[in-house]
Amino acid sequence: MIKNHIKIALRNLSKHKGYSFINITGLALGITCSIFIFMWVQDELNYDRYNENAENIYRVEEDQYYSSKAYHVNVTPYPCAPVFKDKIPEIVNAARMNYAGILLKYGEKSFYERNVVGIDSTYLEMFTFEFLRGDINSALDEPHSIIINDEIANKYFGNDDPIGKVLSLNNKYDFTVKGVFKKLPHNVSRSFEIAFPFKFFKELGRWSESWGDNSITTFVQLIPNPNVELVNKKMTDLLRENNEESTTDYMVAPFTRMYLHSYFGYGNPTGNIKYIYIFSSIAIFILLIACINFMNLSTARSANRAKEIGVRKVVGASRTSLVSQFYGESFFLSIIGLIISLAVVVLLLGEFNAFTGKNIALNILYDSNFIIGVILITLLTSIISGSYPALYLSAFKPVAVLKGVKNISGSNSLFRRVLVIIQFSMSIFLIVSTIVVYNQMIFMKNKDLGYDKEHLIYIQMRGDIADSYETLKTELEHTKGVGGVSAANHPPNRIGSNSGGAEWDGKNPETKVLIGTNVVDYNFCKTLGIEILEGRGFTHEFPGDEISEEDTVGGFLVNEETVKIMGLDYKAAVGARFEFMGGYGKIIGVMKNFHYNSVRTEIEPLAMMLAPDYFSFIAIRLASNNINDSIDAIKNTWSSVLPNYPFAYKFLDEDFERWYRRESRMVSLLEIFAVIAIIIACLGLFGLASFSAEQRTKEIGVRKVLGASELNLTLLMCKEFVILVFISNIIAWPIAYFSSISWLNDFAYRIDLGVSFFILSGLFSMVIALITVSFQAVKAALANPVVSLKYE
Repeated sequence: MIKNHIKIALRNLSKHKGYSFINITGLALGITCSIFIFMWVQDELNYDRYNENAENIYRVEEDQYYSSKAYHVNVTPYPCAPVFKDKIPEIVNAARMNYAGILLKYGEKSFYERNVVGIDSTYLEMFTFEFLRGDINSALDEPHSIIINDEIANKYFGNDDPIGKVLSLNNKYDFTVKGVFKKLPHNVSRSFEIAFPFKFFKELGRWSESWGDNSITTFVQLIPNPNVELVNKKMTDLLRENNEESTTDYMVAPFTRMYLHSYFGYGNPTGNIKYIYIFSSIAIFILLIACINFMNLSTARSANRAKEIGVRKVVGASRTSLVSQFYGESFFLSIIGLIISLAVVVLLLGEFNAFTGKNIALNILYDSNFIIGVILITLLTSIISGSYPALYLSAFKPVAVLKGVKNISGSNSLFRRVLVIIQFSMSIFLIVSTIVVYNQMIFMKNKDLGYDKEHLIYIQMRGDIADSYETLKTELEHTKGVGGVSAANHPPNRIGSNSGGAEWDGKNPETKVLIGTNVVDYNFCKTLGIEILEGRGFTHEFPGDEISEEDTVGGFLVNEETVKIMGLDYKAAVGARFEFMGGYGKIIGVMKNFHYNSVRTEIEPLAMMLAPDYFSFIAIRLASNNINDSIDAIKNTWSSVLPNYPFAYKFLDEDFERWYRRESRMVSLLEIFAVIAIIIACLGLFGLASFSAEQRTKEIGVRKVLGASELNLTLLMCKEFVILVFISNIIAWPIAYFSSISWLNDFAYRIDLGVSFFILSGLFSMVIALITVSFQAVKAALANPVVSLKYE
């Protein structure tokens, strides 16, 4: 029976090559897209599953309250991890982590390393590491011990055994290599290449015993099936014991949900999980569009198989056997489509990885989850695409079909129209979504940040670079091609520090606000191009910037948002007394709001002060149009002042691009899948137009003999399909509108969702449909009417 079904399927494929090509191509494209999306989704869902204890590991997070609004943070105080482990029985283990940038040297090799962490030794107990050399149980026991991954080991030591070798850190500290671990997988959200003992942060001057200073990440390992709410309460109670004034609530978040569900700040945005939903939906849409092609062409051509079905029923074939035959044909075509799809996946996997930033290996083809997923996709495709043809064709009455009833295929025309509408509605939905997402990304990239990011480089201060800053600054100011030099604790696009407790004259005692903070050098605003709306910036020209007897800081610079919460206008704010971060002084200037974090989020209050001891990076404005010459001149100046430190810089605008790299990739993927969805839908439309022209051959001939022009006949052929596409637009637009609004709500600054997006998508879909249908329509209209009237 199976052999017979395959033989009939092959005969039909051979007899109707055009329709078979459309069916197989549509199914292959749909399955290929679904497989790629499945691989991407699986990789995203597998983030942090590498760790054996992943299900029992949690990150400690906080809800801080400011004027009754919860501000969620993912960092904690330095002292809490060991206290939690000692005091809370449900916590099996606890470990702290914090990232650091360092200068690492071995002999003549010297590199700045950014992917470096300080961790407690318990971190190695909680998380999974494959140690290639050294003892994992004692690798971080000594104060100046260090562990590195195999790539770093090869980078510094080549083929030599790294164990026992001494690395110089920041030209000041000697660290002994105690372990080499295998490079962590790409889908680990807290990955690193180098680690030293967490307590070394004390020597670096980055330590606080305060329970109100939230700066580091804390992980805890809980007992299986814990009472999470109870653990949250116990942690919060311990915070109250150590910081009586705190109103912060602690909670634990599952480590396995950290990558996809993590959030920060006010509100609770959907996080990376939204991309899982978006692309899973796209995979379903594309697969359905391909299946609809199959159903449409199968039912449209039902008259061609009516006699076959009638004869089969007369000679004793049951409806069940006919259903199984048509399902078998659908499954056979799906298998062919799958084989083509797997070949395409193998050929394009490298390009897919480069495009998406993934590192999916080809051996995923042997992964059990992948195999099960592919089997399910194929079965789903064959069942959906084969269901209606199997049930519809198998229901033909043998008496009717053998008598030559002519309207068999016409009886399902309404169903075909509905399928075309569904098909194009999904395609138009993808078109609108793509246009909206693309325009939002362009809007964010082109938005005025409030400072000039062009021709601006910054250099991280490491080791004792800060001790030579004033000398370096003086030399740089006299270097050709340099338009300004300043320094700060945070770059203008990543001011991550904030604090409550700000006070000013006339403040409502009930008002509690969170204000971002940055410490800066003189001429910071001038170098960055930040506009001063009132007052002035920090400058040597004003002696008032020096700390006076009644003040503890030499003034504050605040942004517009800070002035708003103070309830003052800009002029009144300048000179007003201000207390913040333990400092007292006067506001000397009001800055225009600038985006000191992602433009996804609203601009929040910000206050900046002078504090030379806390500078972490140097900002240099390039004045010359010849960037390369300016960089060379700066490098020479750097080498003369700091010969022991490599010259390493970054352009601020490149940082900005990295912010949106993930979103840019998502937009590009969405564009590709939208195009593929349109191609599949148009393949089906082309097939239906071809079949319609074939069915109306005699009608067209009669009309042409009676005087109808080629243009009239072409429009007649196109009219039905244009109406269907128009109806598809009417259905897709409101769905696309509400889904786009929902997506845009995650952005504090967003485009206006105007009618032009929908009109553009409607025109595009209409033009594509017309181009697809008109080929067959023109071909039929130009046919010789004599030949047409001889048809049948």
